[in-house]
Amino acid sequence: MIVSVTRCRTVRAALAALGFVFAWCASPASAQSTPGSPGSGVLITHRDMALIGAASAASVGLFALDVRVAHAFTDSAFHQRHPGLTAAAKRGSLVTETVLMITGGATWAVARWSRDQGTADVALHTTESVASAAMFIQVVRGALGRARPYVLDDSGEVRDADPREFQLLHGFTSFNYRSYPSMHAMASFAAATALAQEMRYRHTPNREILTPMLYVAATAPSLARMYLDEHWTSDIAMGVFLGVFSGQKVVGYSHAHPNNWVDRKLLKKATMVVTRDGGGFGIRLLPF
Repeated sequence: MIVSVTRCRTVRAALAALGFVFAWCASPASAQSTPGSPGSGVLITHRDMALIGAASAASVGLFALDVRVAHAFTDSAFHQRHPGLTAAAKRGSLVTETVLMITGGATWAVARWSRDQGTADVALHTTESVASAAMFIQVVRGALGRARPYVLDDSGEVRDADPREFQLLHGFTSFNYRSYPSMHAMASFAAATALAQEMRYRHTPNREILTPMLYVAATAPSLARMYLDEHWTSDIAMGVFLGVFSGQKVVGYSHAHPNNWVDRKLLKKATMVVTRDGGGFGIRLLPF
């Protein structure tokens, strides 16, 4: 019961803090974002694909360090000497992609209702950054089926961890085999990058200080997952890359193409119109 109450308090505090950050990054709310380069309407380019391929290869190169780093993070003697770190790591793990998306969606809804266009814009793009990468990662880690460092088989028996153990498609049915890439690392860095990019476009005051703070905060869930033996180093590295990539891509594309479908549907001012047809009168809410 005490653990549940602590977790609820931690989640509530995180939600409140994130809501405040969304609003701050949008300030001044009435400011217009700096228009990006019109460029092409293509979202993912050949250069992007090459960059993702290079990052994937680099993360595979980290396989050689995975076991050594995992042993350093999960040293039982160290954990016993510092019990407070375990509690902190468990709290850090509560900042998931679900929490970030719910917070972003709720902030967007409240901002739309209060007609705070700037905050709605920031919240929507941040949520998009997390959600788009999350969908991609769910497919990838489900298909690859990489075993987590603690490695439990289907019967619950603990086995020796092997960073090169992959069971194709097993990640779709077992939590123990969806380690690569890290969803926690992706989500926290996608949110941090999206917020940092929004501040840059909007010339938010004190962004030179706030941006490093966002990235420092984003490292907490990643370190927590390694400390709790949930992820290899290479999982975290690829998750961080995908988060940064998604945050930059979504915000950059949205500002370069302000009339894109998502922004047009979810950010443009809604108008209520009355229509009449053979069946009588009706009410429509545009642009929906």
